[in-house]
Amino acid sequence: MDDSPFTASIVIPCRNAVATVGASVRTALTQTVSPLEVLVIDDASSDSSADAADSAGARVIRLEQHSNAGGARNRGIEAARGNVLAFLDADVEIAPDWLAIVKEVLASHPSIVAVGGRIFNGQPNVWAELDLLLNHSEWISGKGRLCRTYPTMAIAYRRNAVGHVRFPATNFGEDTFFALAVQAQGGRIWYEPRIRILHKHERLDGKKFWRRQVDAGKQLYWTRRSLDLPGKILFRRPILLFVFPHLWLVVGRMWKQGMVGKAIALFPLLFAGEIARIFGFLSARRADHRGRTLEQEASA
Repeated sequence: MDDSPFTASIVIPCRNAVATVGASVRTALTQTVSPLEVLVIDDASSDSSADAADSAGARVIRLEQHSNAGGARNRGIEAARGNVLAFLDADVEIAPDWLAIVKEVLASHPSIVAVGGRIFNGQPNVWAELDLLLNHSEWISGKGRLCRTYPTMAIAYRRNAVGHVRFPATNFGEDTFFALAVQAQGGRIWYEPRIRILHKHERLDGKKFWRRQVDAGKQLYWTRRSLDLPGKILFRRPILLFVFPHLWLVVGRMWKQGMVGKAIALFPLLFAGEIARIFGFLSARRADHRGRTLEQEASA
């Protein structure tokens, strides 16, 4: 970042999140380092999300056509005026020192182009805890480090590092594609555990938990198909899924965090979630193969 003052535009994509978006906006507006603006991009919601965001104090941009999270964030990038683009999800409550810590890290480390934080479960039930562990165990550590990717749940990028990079207009892995594209232009992403991110997504039950893990498996397939990431071999050798590499990685991370008892107690449900992820991966693979077969037949 140059010598210009720190000005952060907080961009919140929102799709039918009336129950959570107001709290998300309020935590964005009560930062100890005030944002330049808080933009909520309402992605053609069918509920009163836009009104809730407006009442909480955000500037709301309403999209008439459903554009997915990636497309909504792109609209926010175009509208934002700050030299830092701080992406926040509509089901996240962020600690009041978020922007202060981001400002400190970016000022201290010119090679860092983005800063993410530590993710906590904001819903008091076992399904939400399982969802956090299976999908975000990489971001529960208390130790800061460089990383290749980070979810857009709450992450701030230098505007000049983003440049012309935009999100794929999808809900599947768009944050991974974006993070890697920004880094390809130079710079690194820093994981800063002092930043506290409270994820207050929909209250899950067993069926919703299963669907979320199936979707996570589909995302895993598409990102490993297209990007050079750890686990790329799973795209070429899907039989390795049944060695459960991701499950053992999650358990290992829990072990390092002193969550030994929890890992043992939750292991059967973590295993079930991993089966759902494998199901999603293989279903995406089948759909991809069918699509390519149809394309070949059409061009023959």
